Formats: sequence, structure tokens, C-alpha cells
Amino acid sequence: MKYFKRLVVLMSFLVLIGGLACFSVLVYFSFTLPKISSLADYNPPIKSKILSKDGVILYNIGKQNRELVEFDDIPPRVVDAFLSAEDSNFYEHEGVDYVGVLRAFVANIKAGRVVQGGSTITQQVAKSLLLTSERSITRKIKDFLLAQKIEKRFNKKEILYLYLNQVYLGGGYYGIKSAFEGYFNKELSEATVAESALIAGLLVAPGKYSPYRNPQHAKTRQAYVLGRMFANKKITKEEYQEALQEKIKYQLRKNSPFLAGYFTDWVRRQAIDIVGEENFLTNGFTVQTTLNYELQKTAEESILEGAKEIDKRQGYKGPVGHIDLEKLDEYIEKFRKDLYKDKSNYFTLTEDNEREYEIQMQEDELEVLKEFTQEQMSKLYSSRFYTGYNSEDQLLKYLEKDKLYKAVVLRLDSRMRNIIISVGGVTGVIPYHHYRWAHERAITDNVKYWGYVKNPNTILKKGDVIQVRITDFSTKLENTIYKTYRDDFRRMKDYKHLKDQNYLMCALEQEPEVQAALMSLNPFTGEVVSMVGGVDFDKSEFNRALQSKRQPGSAFKPLLFAAALENGYLPNTIILDTPEALGGANQELNWKPRNYDGKFKGPMTLREALEHSRNIPTIKLALDLGMDKIFNFLDRIDFHADMPNDLSISLGSFGVTLLEMIRAYSIFPNGGKKVLPKSIISITDRNGKEYFFQDDFATQSKLELEKLARESKDENRPENVREKNENGKEHNEFEKEAVNPYLLNLNEEQVYDPRLAYIMTNLLKGVVHYGTGRRALSTSQFIGGKTGTTSSYVDAWFLGFSQNIVTGVWTGMDDNRSMGWPETGTKASLPIWNEYMKRSIQIYGERDFQMPPGIVNVSIDKKTGELATGSGPKFLESFVEGTEPGSNSKNNYFKKEENSQESGAILEDDDFFNN
Repeated sequence: MKYFKRLVVLMSFLVLIGGLACFSVLVYFSFTLPKISSLADYNPPIKSKILSKDGVILYNIGKQNRELVEFDDIPPRVVDAFLSAEDSNFYEHEGVDYVGVLRAFVANIKAGRVVQGGSTITQQVAKSLLLTSERSITRKIKDFLLAQKIEKRFNKKEILYLYLNQVYLGGGYYGIKSAFEGYFNKELSEATVAESALIAGLLVAPGKYSPYRNPQHAKTRQAYVLGRMFANKKITKEEYQEALQEKIKYQLRKNSPFLAGYFTDWVRRQAIDIVGEENFLTNGFTVQTTLNYELQKTAEESILEGAKEIDKRQGYKGPVGHIDLEKLDEYIEKFRKDLYKDKSNYFTLTEDNEREYEIQMQEDELEVLKEFTQEQMSKLYSSRFYTGYNSEDQLLKYLEKDKLYKAVVLRLDSRMRNIIISVGGVTGVIPYHHYRWAHERAITDNVKYWGYVKNPNTILKKGDVIQVRITDFSTKLENTIYKTYRDDFRRMKDYKHLKDQNYLMCALEQEPEVQAALMSLNPFTGEVVSMVGGVDFDKSEFNRALQSKRQPGSAFKPLLFAAALENGYLPNTIILDTPEALGGANQELNWKPRNYDGKFKGPMTLREALEHSRNIPTIKLALDLGMDKIFNFLDRIDFHADMPNDLSISLGSFGVTLLEMIRAYSIFPNGGKKVLPKSIISITDRNGKEYFFQDDFATQSKLELEKLARESKDENRPENVREKNENGKEHNEFEKEAVNPYLLNLNEEQVYDPRLAYIMTNLLKGVVHYGTGRRALSTSQFIGGKTGTTSSYVDAWFLGFSQNIVTGVWTGMDDNRSMGWPETGTKASLPIWNEYMKRSIQIYGERDFQMPPGIVNVSIDKKTGELATGSGPKFLESFVEGTEPGSNSKNNYFKKEENSQESGAILEDDDFFNN
């Protein structure tokens, strides 16, 4: 008895010591716990989005794919699934479920491993939001204490709100709203019991129980959660059984590309520069941009089609593959399976856990196709023909018009001039007018004419795999036969059987090597309306509108002519287009420039020289102005380019970006105002705080232009680049020429006289109406523009404008190879520009350019530039008031001495070309 009392005392003492120790530990850790007040300001990382001006989401981007949802918007069945899976006593405990901890302890002992956790949802919130995920006794003590503090501070609904928006559920999805959208493409309100149980089951190990990676484990875990829901009386027995049998539709994960890829990527980089990368990826920013997405789609389509046409004119690259026709059935089967999978939006799981896609090949699909073909072919007398397709074939529903497909050549007929093909087992025909372009490919800048391909056997053979585009889903064979052979076809025995058969009408296609870029902006606000930096953003992210410096050729001439106007030249000033040797560094070196056509037209007006893009008058213009005046003008309009300090700039022999060219052209329709490109309207975070202010726009735009200038790529940077004077040269030049009446009222914003800007629009309208840009006349009467082509057809441009929008198009090869003859600005770039501008005019309307005060219109003889007299041809020309023919008020600043122009020796044509 005595020993028993001592034992009791000892045990009591030990319990007291243990209790004091536990109390001390708890007190110690309670002072080291993080503050739970931060939970009241729950701001988890959420995605940022970039929007077009018309509200289209161009891209969602962020570190965590999460969308917040209010607790009241979460269906009870979803909540019940998570509570049953993770914490069935959630509403009974106060942060720690002691019974649950004991139950988990026993279960783990029995299993010999961890099969059940004892943490409550509140403890998981503490761990997820306030602690780290380390496995240690210290962390367990902390979440034990924090859970109880959280329960005292927040109600159950608030705790569940935090939990269900914070949890990671695999696949990159954080929170239940993103998970249901990602796995099932459903809103929470549409969730079924089976889907809710599957998502709740993911929490414990998202990778292990992923239905994409481990479907069997996912099903097992889902069944466990459903069992817990049934045991907790959250669902009935019928609902439990139905949920077990439900075939869940899992959304197929496909890459979500940038819309307007080149533009959106540019905006993304700018936004990150403004707010910081980490901030942008976590703080749910909304970036409102200037892009018109409807026009952007037209721009992308026009660029792709234009590049294809250029590439086709240079010949056919040949088939992309070849198969043995005995293996055609295998090829067709693979084609169909791949297409059906690509067209499917979801898949289900079979009992064997194999994927079953939304669109399945029918069990007897290939057999039916084979039997149909054999039956129809057996009725034909001649092997030169091939039967049409089976109109009941389900593949027809999933083929798309104007999309590229790989097809197998079945027949080639030189007399009918058509090609019979199989597009996944659907018979199609390529008629003569859809393959005749496919001559031998030989890219050369020499003049070379290719005849149409008349015999398809010269370019293809049976079994070749080729790229085709479907132009019509139902055509008759007779319509695809060359016209001179149709009567013979009607007399053939097979005509009766074939005349009602249906075929796909197809065109022979190929992937283009040539690249193209388009950029369009509002000349008054600088807002970028459309931008395409290449043919395919997925294949090349290099932005040719911003980063590629290419030679503009004659597209630069309008800037030189604009400088000439403010230095006394008039639209009717006569310039000589004559053979002339221009002096070089010494008398033995002579530069003998030529016109594109190799001819000389003698005296012509300034207008005519620009309309017909004459090189010699342009060079003489530059020679007379002098480099200082030219660069003074270019610096004033803020033209960024690495330019040689010599006369070759007059023909555009330097690298410049498309962005800089359309900025420069914008001063014409906007009345002479400097344009700063603007791609972002606003940047706001999740709380509505603005990070991009209109007052900061000019500074930000200048910084972006400087950054682009540093990053842009110039393969042909000249050695004698003229360095822009940053120490006041522009100001000094301005002071020096203050007596020039066209410079008197200029400032940082108004960089060109508005009267001269109007005259330039008038001159560039002339290029469209009478000169090298005549093909643009089909777009509108009220547009101006200029072509540009460099030597050997390396670069081709068209830059032009309406009253509302300025657009530029460049085409060329990335490696500076020739695109081939005759890919001029008119041939290569203008058709792309036309397609885009027609759509822009539909959206923004059209009107003539507004005439500013101080302009007079005078009838002149367009050839001589003199006042029109008598019944001869008349042309209404615009002049700044006081400079028109017959006026005596011309400013003395512009009076020049006779023969003041420096020039080289004028040569006879033969002497010019023989020297």
C-alpha cells in the first residue's frame, strides 16, 4: 500500500511536469504564430487578362490558374463532397477534430502506413495560407494552435470560402471554380455528384489521382468519396449508384494560344515593364488595349493569303510525302483517328480505362467505306476514273472549307487536266485552274516567264501526299474536267454512272517560305488598330513589324518630297529625269543611278516624279536639299533609323522598321502632328487601382520606341551610319531656319506644316490614281499611298492611308533572299493592303482629306506645270496660298539663283550605260 501511494504521487508529479511542459510548449509556439488577421484580406494569386478594345479576351496569364467564387455561389453537393472527403465533422469541431485524429491514428496503425489524415479543413487552411508545407512536429503544433484561433475569428462559411478557393486540384488549377472549368468545361452550378466527388478526391494527391494520368486511381478515389457522402447521408442510395455509373466527360486539354499573337505578346512585355513581372502574374490585372479584333482577324487572314500567293508565283516545292497505295487504308484510318481526336472537345473512360473521344470512328466505318468504293469502282469501264464519295460518310461533317489537309494522289489525267485525290477517304478533285500555278520552283530576280502547268503528271505521281484546300464540298466530276475535253467525257460509257457522283473541289497548296507583316494605327491618337508580325506566330515569334529593320526602297521617297516642299519646292516644280553621273569621293568614282524601267523621261513635275517613283529626280532633289536639311526634317518628325550620311538614303538604302514607316506617314493625314504609338489604354489591378495613366503615355511611348530601336534587327546596317545629334543640333537648325515660313509655328507636337501635309496627301492620292499604286484605287477614291521595292526583290512595301487610318505592309524573306521576279510592292504587298483596308473602310467609313486654311486650287497643265490655258488638258493642283502659279507673293526665302543646283555631267543614254 505504501509503495502504491508513492507510485500515485510519482505519476501525478510526472503528469504535472508533462502538463507544464506541454503548456510551456503551447505558450512558446503561441507567441511565434503568424497573425491570422491577414486571412481577412485574402488576396490569392489570380490571372491577369489582356483585352482588345472591343472586349475580346486576347490572353489569360498568371502563375496560378484561379478564379475566385463566393461561398453562396457554390452548390451544396460540391461542399458536401469536400467535407465528406476531408472533414466530415467540420461543423462540429472548433478547429481540431480529436476523434478524427484518433480514428486516423488507428487506421494508419492497422494499415502499417499513412492511409488517412487527421487534419481538419481549418488546419489545412492554416497550413496553406499561413504556414509552409514542411513535414515536422513544429509545423503540426502550429497548425493545431492556428486552427483554433481561426475558428474563433472566422465563421464556418468564411473558412470554407478560403479553403475552396485556395486548394490545388492538379492540372494547374487552383480553387474549385477553375478546376471544374478545366476538367469538365462547366460552371459550378452544372456540377454533378460524380464530378464533385472526383474533384474532391484529387485534393489529397492531385497527380496520383488525376483522371488524365491514372484513371483507375481516380475512379477508386472517386468511389471512396462517394461512399463517404453516402455514409454521411449527403446523397441517397440511388444518387450514389447513379454517380458510380456516370460516364464523366473530361475536357481535352488543348493549348490556348495568344489571340493576335504578335500584338498581345508586345502588350504583355510592356505591361510587365510597367508593373513588374511578379505583380503582373499574380495580381489579376486587366489590360485594355487599342486593338480592333475584327480588323485584326482580317489582317491575319490577308497576311497568310498574301504570303501564299507570293510563294506560289515562285513555283511548287513538291509533295510533302509519298505512300504505297496498297497501304492507303492504313493511311486513311490514321487520318480519321487523328482528325476525330483533334475535333473532339472531351473524352470519357471505358470500363478498361481507355479513352473514348467525343468523336469516335464508327465500328464499321472503314469497312463501309471500302465496300462502297469497291462497289462503285466495279461499275466503271475505265481505270482512269475514280468514284465519288459516300454522302453518308461521317468524316464530311468534320472537314472544313478553306483549311489545309494532307491528301493522297489517286489519279492524274493529262487530257482531263485534273488530279483525283483522297482526303482521308473522301474523294476530291483538283481541277486545272487550281494546280496550274505549280511550275518548277526557281527563285530568281531575273525576268523569267513561266507557262501554266497543263499536264499534272509533270509535277505529281500516284501515291504522293500533298497539301490541299477544300474550296467546295460538292461538285460534279464534269465541272473539274478541262473545257475542251468535256464533250468527249459525255460520250464515254462511264459518264452515266459518274455524272451524279459528288466530289470535293480542292486546290493544290503549300506552306509559304516568304514572310509578311502588317501594322495599322490611328494617325490622330496613335492607337495601334492591328498588328501582324509574321505569317504564323506559333512557328515564329519574331515580330517583323517591330523588330526587323528592312530597306524601304521607294517607300521612303514621300518623306524626302515632304522635306522638299518645306524648302520651296512645289507640286509643279520641274525636275529633270535625265542620265547623269553624280560625283563620288574622287572624279574617277561616279554613281550612276537608274530608274526601275531603265529609261529617262526628261523634264517632269515633282508630282509626276513621285507618282511614277522616278529615281533620278528623287536623287537630284536630295542633292539640291543637302543632307543637313533632310536630316533636320527627319529628326524633327522623330524618325528612328540607322541611315548612311550620303545620297543613297534617297532610294531607301537603310534599315527601318514597319512601325517607324507608318509613324512617319501619319503626319500626312493628321495635319503634320508627331505620332507616338499607343497599344495600351489602361492597366488596372484586381482592386481597380490604375497603373497606366494617360499623362504618362508620351513618356512610356518614347521609352518603348527607344527599346524597340535597340532590340530591332538590322542585317544590312551601313558602316557610315549618321549619328543623331543629341546636344541641340535640332534646336540650332530650327533657329537657323526660323525665317522659313513653314517652320515658324512648329513645336514638339506640330512637326510639319498642316498645309504641306495636305499637299502631301494630295500628291500621294495621285500615286494611287495615276501612278504605281493604281491597284489601290479599287479600295477607295480617298486614299493615298506609296509602293516600295528594293534591289533584287528582297523587300516589297506598300504604305498608305485613309483619313482615319494608316496602314503599312512589308513582304520579304527573313534571310534577305530575293522573293523572286516580279515581286514588287505593287505585286506582293499592295494586294494584302487592299484586303485589309477594304474592311477598315467598312468599319471606319471613308471621306476625303480635309483641306486646311491657306490652300488654293489652281488648274495647271500637268505635264508642264504651268497655268492651264485654252482647251488643253487640265489638272486641279493644290498649293499653299501665295505659291500658286501667277502669284507674286512668294517668300524671298525660297527664291533661288538660276543654275544653283549642283549636279554631275548630263550624259547621252548610250554614254550613261556604257561608262
